[in-house]
Amino acid sequence: MDKIYFDNSATTPLAPEAREKMLEAMDIYGNPSSLHTMGVEAEKLVTEAKRNILTALGIKYLTTLDCRQLIFTASGTEADNLALLGTTGAKNYTSQKNIIISDSEHPAIMETAKELERRGFIVHKIPTADGIPDYEMIEQVADSDTILVSFMLVNNETGAIYDVRRISDIVKKANPAAIIHTDCTQAFLKIRFTAKSLGADMITISGHKIGGPKGVGALWVSPEILKKKAIVPIIFGGGQESGMRSGTENVIGIAGFGAAAKVGYEKLDEHIASITAVHDKIVSVLSDAKRFPGVELNTPDGPAAPHILSIRMPMVRSEVMLHSLSHAGIFVSSGSACSSNTGHGSYVLRAFGLDDREADCTIRVSIGAQNTLADADGFVEEFASALSSLVRMMR
Repeated sequence: MDKIYFDNSATTPLAPEAREKMLEAMDIYGNPSSLHTMGVEAEKLVTEAKRNILTALGIKYLTTLDCRQLIFTASGTEADNLALLGTTGAKNYTSQKNIIISDSEHPAIMETAKELERRGFIVHKIPTADGIPDYEMIEQVADSDTILVSFMLVNNETGAIYDVRRISDIVKKANPAAIIHTDCTQAFLKIRFTAKSLGADMITISGHKIGGPKGVGALWVSPEILKKKAIVPIIFGGGQESGMRSGTENVIGIAGFGAAAKVGYEKLDEHIASITAVHDKIVSVLSDAKRFPGVELNTPDGPAAPHILSIRMPMVRSEVMLHSLSHAGIFVSSGSACSSNTGHGSYVLRAFGLDDREADCTIRVSIGAQNTLADADGFVEEFASALSSLVRMMR
């Protein structure tokens, strides 16, 4: 059997278009800050990538000044840190302010929020049981002292879609000056949205989640936030990225990111259709209770993205199933790759409503544009075989 890769929420294979653009960029090795011709050529690659990514975010690109809205970073994690630390550090607050996040955010948000608590901010964590944020609680805690909100658009373990627009409207009613950030790392070019449709002031995205290379992410910041200087840098040096992120730009990575965004945006409808078909095939087969006794899907009660499936098994620990499938050439995960080595159970699945044992017996299947119906067939066949063998061993 050929290898079947169903861990696309951890990282994706490099798109051919991204690879080609990166090879081109390797020959344009000037520093984009240099004024000579080679530097200008490198800067053009960065600008081209920004144009492609802004277009994919639904941002009208009119002049090169619009490029300032997109700040390249080394990862989505760094972009999240810049969003939270950069906005809370933009002012010297004379009174205690509060921040609102969900209880199922990516570790990049959760850990940064802990740091902000240490700095004196109050952090409200909103429950997301069954994949639905407690919107009434948001209404209760949002007030004139709420300065920042951060909710992901698509949950990286369950696929639940959080209504960022609704959250934005609630919070802006309480404090029009509050800044709305959303981590769209698992949503960008997986579901349709625009910055305007979300009502967001800042958006985090990452290259390697969409067929681009690892080592490059980005934070989109609205023109209004930039104009008010409501965000400040957290890395200091040469003042690259319009002073918002010092350090020589990773031109090769940025070029690949931009190329992946371009093709991903052009083929978005096609990709959503193929991913949905694979998703539906897996769900349909797993619904056979005789063949998959005790197997359940951790399906959100609200809307969900089609590329993430959370599958709960009877008695079989996720790590055991993961290694069994891996031995057969099928690659899935036991949760977020960013926290899978911590030794702790998934706080995201517990927030969803699972107990520790249920969370420990859950695998994540994340589908990419390259996956086929044959991949779905191969997965369910091997999953059925592995499940039967492992359950017998547990008895």
